Amino acid sequence: MPWLINCAQLDKFRKSQKNLIILDASFHHGERNAKQEFLEKHILDAHFFDIDLFSDPSPDAAHPHMLISDEKRISELVGSLGIRNDYKIIFYDNSELHTAARALWQFKMFGHSPNLLYILDGGFKAWERFGGKTESGQPTITPKTYTAHFEPAFLRTLTQMKNNFNTPAEQIVDVRHAVRYSGGPEPRPGIRPGHIPGSYSFPTASMFDKEGNFLSLEKIRKKLIEIGVDLNTPIISSCGSGMTAPILDFLLDLMNYPQHAVYNGSWTQWGNEKLFEGEKSLTERPSETCVD
Repeated sequence: MPWLINCAQLDKFRKSQKNLIILDASFHHGERNAKQEFLEKHILDAHFFDIDLFSDPSPDAAHPHMLISDEKRISELVGSLGIRNDYKIIFYDNSELHTAARALWQFKMFGHSPNLLYILDGGFKAWERFGGKTESGQPTITPKTYTAHFEPAFLRTLTQMKNNFNTPAEQIVDVRHAVRYSGGPEPRPGIRPGHIPGSYSFPTASMFDKEGNFLSLEKIRKKLIEIGVDLNTPIISSCGSGMTAPILDFLLDLMNYPQHAVYNGSWTQWGNEKLFEGEKSLTERPSETCVD
């Protein structure tokens, strides 16, 4: 099980723990440049984790953020960051997308022990409020040897999603904004509006407080129950392109949820498919949307 830590814990870890690395996993849509922001200011001793480096460059990929599965390539990339398999990794971000969770999920997929994975609650903004030390510039990196073991159990493919659609065994929870879930405009051209029939709406914003910290696990459980989610049934987290779905996946880890995974293709893949015959005849059950 991964961990959620606060700034005081990170400060203590940074000073006392061996085999530890801090990764800035910020990612932005639009004009903001996460790498440039990192170079201007980041947590002392942190390295930048480029989420896109681990994305599938194939023209057949459903979208630009489909995760690569080539273990040799993953091993080379992670090793080049100065990380070994026995390292504790603390992720943080300075992003409205809370992409530290995406980076943590990627390392779960790479076979890194979940017990060695951490997220800083509140991210970089919380660290600055705490008065934590920062620095600028590109840190010196000493490459290490890393061996990846891809873990497909934490991932759902389009084929698996369609099989589940026809014979439901796992619940689908959509963390996009409620407007998009309800049929509002899609930001990507060629993607139809709406949501996977039968899925629940649980917007990302409903998982955080006004300061950007995670809500308590008890509040998350209560909200999921209120929209009709069965906490005894497996959950698949979905979003627009797999970037924010891992937020819910991380919280389910913290809750010791028995079985859950991320649909990396998410709505960009499903909504780009032609309406297949299973959708035509479905009478969708009423679905509530979680509201703040």
